[in-house]
Amino acid sequence: MLPLTPSQQIVWLHEELFPGSPAYNFTAVLDLTGPLDVDALRRSMAAVLDRHAGLRLEVLDAEPAPAQRVRPRCEPRFRAVSLAGRPDAERRFQDLLREHHDAPFTRTEAPLLRWTLVELGTDRHRLLHTEHHLVHDGRSFAVMLRDLFGTYTGLAGGLAPALPHARSYEDYVRLLGEPGRSEHLRRAIAHWRRELTGASLGAALPGLERAGGPRLELDGGQVRHLVDAELTAGLSAAARRHGHTVFSTLLCLFAELVRRLTGQGDLVVGTAVGNRPPGFENTVGMFVNTIPLRLRLDETAPAVEAVDEVTDVLLRCLPYQDTPVQDITRALGLHTAGGVDNPLFQLMFSANDARMPDIDVPGLDVSLVAPFNSGTSRFDLDAVLLPEAERRVGPRREEAGMTLIWDYAADLFEHAEVGELCAHFLGLVAAYVAAPSRPLGDLARGGGS
Repeated sequence: MLPLTPSQQIVWLHEELFPGSPAYNFTAVLDLTGPLDVDALRRSMAAVLDRHAGLRLEVLDAEPAPAQRVRPRCEPRFRAVSLAGRPDAERRFQDLLREHHDAPFTRTEAPLLRWTLVELGTDRHRLLHTEHHLVHDGRSFAVMLRDLFGTYTGLAGGLAPALPHARSYEDYVRLLGEPGRSEHLRRAIAHWRRELTGASLGAALPGLERAGGPRLELDGGQVRHLVDAELTAGLSAAARRHGHTVFSTLLCLFAELVRRLTGQGDLVVGTAVGNRPPGFENTVGMFVNTIPLRLRLDETAPAVEAVDEVTDVLLRCLPYQDTPVQDITRALGLHTAGGVDNPLFQLMFSANDARMPDIDVPGLDVSLVAPFNSGTSRFDLDAVLLPEAERRVGPRREEAGMTLIWDYAADLFEHAEVGELCAHFLGLVAAYVAAPSRPLGDLARGGGS
């Protein structure tokens, strides 16, 4: 028996407070074009489960706290459905997709992962993949796809797959319990106290303040926008020229968007971080953490200097990215309503920069369909950058842009409102690329430079 990690504890608590909610189910749809060896695919699924203990975790309601164990062996949750030749194939597929995503997992029965293979026609399949966030994060999904299709390629060709060594998620859980970590956490808490003392925490956008306390529903919507290749190339070049990353640049511009909406130049934005210790790069499991970033913006300063400041915040905070967000909350003496609300931030900006595996699957083109809209949102507004416009398994193609995904609380926003926010944000990005030395507050307020 092993304890839950701090990140898993947050997921478990939400499950307790919102039983049956699919908010922590992750679903991806993969288009498979070309001759498919279904038996090799299913055997590859079994091999991935055998390889990664993190996919065989079972969560038990033990005392005094929930715990987890690794099931020694389990078979894939797999089914195959044919819609080939049906006139209502697309409508039926959408029904299957929603059913596949929404069905609750039984936490005590591994694997917390299921697949449905849908045949649409000759050499045309879609693979529905749903896993629970107790065993999932973005990097783990990319690792799982690499191992799944690396194994498939070997089995289909009669060869043993050559996969890199992967440490067990059990090792990571035990690492968190080592005595030497207490001193690191003490320093980390001191850091976060210095960063956040006096900050305006949990600020909402104008008109979105809740009189009734924390959200009791997780209903959400989603807006997706493609950042075209020209703007992406310009942004990447500007970031390199000034010694920044694309993420730090966009985080600064997102904070500027919030500043213009709230009038607050000192604000806290949450971001998701990978949080993987060295040696666990090939491990599948739940590592991701969220941390609060205090961003101070001077609208009169050159925009490029504002990005410098945001970059400095990231450099100061990332060494302490493993600090559980609930520990930061307690250290600051903040109240949470049974753990359901987040008093530190309700606005998130993150990057899912785990690239899809560079594996040539002979005869088979594998690509991810547009991200699935779960119909839920755990924050007021949660913007995520995907650094690839086209997400596919296989050799890199010429980059065609990036994708921005905006998940929002449906009880706070209308779909059109979030679309306007996204357009405003992209206008800031275009204006920055055109003139990064202009004062931050003078950057175009929409539509470009």
